[in-house]
Amino acid sequence: MRTQMHTQINTSSSAVKPLFALVDVNNFYVSCERVFAPRLEAVPMVVLSNNDGCAVARSAEVKALGVKMGTPWFQIQDLAKRHGIQAYSSNYTLYGDMSNRVVQVLRKFTPNLEVYSIDEAFADLTGMPGSLERLGREMRARVLRCTGIPVGVGIAQTKTLAKLANRAAKLWQRQTGGVVDIRKPEKRNRLLQVMDVSEVWGIGRQMTAHLADMNIRTAWDLAQADAWTLRSKFSVVE
Repeated sequence: MRTQMHTQINTSSSAVKPLFALVDVNNFYVSCERVFAPRLEAVPMVVLSNNDGCAVARSAEVKALGVKMGTPWFQIQDLAKRHGIQAYSSNYTLYGDMSNRVVQVLRKFTPNLEVYSIDEAFADLTGMPGSLERLGREMRARVLRCTGIPVGVGIAQTKTLAKLANRAAKLWQRQTGGVVDIRKPEKRNRLLQVMDVSEVWGIGRQMTAHLADMNIRTAWDLAQADAWTLRSKFSVVE
């Protein structure tokens, strides 16, 4: 088996480290539709793929019902009737325009912005003064104010850790306010210990199963694993 895995989970410390914020839109296609149809706020809804084949975006309410990404629409229809799930055809022109608007707002905070996908971007915060958590909250608030789009922000010393922090910001939005900064070792380690290894950037279902066979089940287990053993078993991208 040949596979790729990001291995930027590093619990060691050094004098100077880069800093990243991953800004990721919450349920992007759904959020875009809600900007222009506020009545849909808190309504369970899905956005369907071309020809309305399957769910390519799900609101938080639909995720809570157990609907998986890519589920064919015909398999959801009974559930939709019971729970009032609304279905919308995808509008990629709209989503591209909204993505550009979010990026324009983020560029006002840092010129070093890597647009990773239509709904997420890495902001390089290296060397920025002041409270970066406060900066993350300002980014989140301004994007919402200027575009109507809600985002989560994860801040850390590597892109992989920033992705995990962003995941935590979304999973526990009520507790975190949508922003998680794990630069402090104790916060980072606590998150790694509770986050499933499948949440680590680049680790898919098949690799998760192989890692479980090695008794590696959390992000913390992966961070503590012997690097040589991992390299001998997997093809690793640093």
